[in-house]
Amino acid sequence: MSSNIKKLYVCNLLTGIVFWYAVEKLFMQSIGISPLGIAINAVVFLLITVIFDVPSGVLADKWNRKYTLVLAILSLGLSSFILGTSSTFTQYLIGTAIYGAYIVLSSGTFQAIMYDSLAEIGEEDHYDKHQGRSYGLFLVGIGISSLAGGYIAQDIGLKETYLFSLVPAVINIIVLLTVKEPRFHKETFDNKFWSHIKASTKVITSQPLVFHLALFLTIGGMLRSTQNEFGGLYYIGLSLSAVAMGCVNAGKWIAGAVGQFLAPYVGRKRAFNLLPWFFVAFAIFSLITNASGIIFFLLASMLYSLVSNQAEATAQGLIPSGLRATTISLISFATNVVMIPLSLLFGWVTQQYSVFRAYQIFALVGLLYLIVWFTKGRAKAMTADRSAFAPASVIEPVK
Repeated sequence: MSSNIKKLYVCNLLTGIVFWYAVEKLFMQSIGISPLGIAINAVVFLLITVIFDVPSGVLADKWNRKYTLVLAILSLGLSSFILGTSSTFTQYLIGTAIYGAYIVLSSGTFQAIMYDSLAEIGEEDHYDKHQGRSYGLFLVGIGISSLAGGYIAQDIGLKETYLFSLVPAVINIIVLLTVKEPRFHKETFDNKFWSHIKASTKVITSQPLVFHLALFLTIGGMLRSTQNEFGGLYYIGLSLSAVAMGCVNAGKWIAGAVGQFLAPYVGRKRAFNLLPWFFVAFAIFSLITNASGIIFFLLASMLYSLVSNQAEATAQGLIPSGLRATTISLISFATNVVMIPLSLLFGWVTQQYSVFRAYQIFALVGLLYLIVWFTKGRAKAMTADRSAFAPASVIEPVK
């Protein structure tokens, strides 16, 4: 295993160590932010990602992926400081906007530098294994820090969960600066910004398999986003304590890590057979209004990570290196565009009715998507042979 791969493992673990994730909604409530205000905060975050996600992917493809990731972690550290020292809604929104910068700068960039680092040593066929482990370590980092965050919040204070998150960010930047930019990453496409985006869009729309994988990652990512963005409201709806919130949030991310670690062993076809069960598990937990629903909440997290690993790995093998970060960013862009109005809907429904009713609306969208999956997507995913997964370097540039 090359030193780059090992360092990317460490960086993913450190990126996940953010102590405030599990108790963020408690902190927001402590400074007077309502459920609708929490939804507005999510919309600000989504607007940042919608506006800058694709340009940041182009930046990573055209400039330097290592330094793009350094900027991302700087944004994470700065946002943690601003969020933790906020006393008003406006201050919190500023921190959220900077946190959005972290997301857009890292979106697709970790995956792209991992794939190209493997391609440089001729091991791109093992991308799903290494990316699964790498992202799994990221989720383990979130899980451990979520558990610790619950105790920090209870024994020291909510504010300190934000401030303590600066330490792993600093260490992460130091490690990232030692990562080597892969030589395999080279420009093969038109340098013009819009031409680059157009080429990435054509990669998705011209290949039916990539299109249906992108559709799953968009719809599934939308449901997964509600677990991440509004999971705190779910915990509050269950009347959990700060420590219990930390435990459940840790469980959510560790379940996701298990899915990532298992994905390469489960394989593409079996993973796609499990795809419908993610939406079923999501629907079940939305219908249960007591703590027993947590089991299905965690199961949904594990299933999404497992299936999305294989979906993304399949797509990565079909995307040319010079477009890889941009294309993945386009997929997250689509998810975030859809989530802007739906986040407001989620917050309004939660405030007027309950968080469970809000989750039920999203579950219905997921179940409706399964019609498309069974009529169109499943056949494409299950019948594609290995020739469909030619190395991205041999795919002709889109003119």
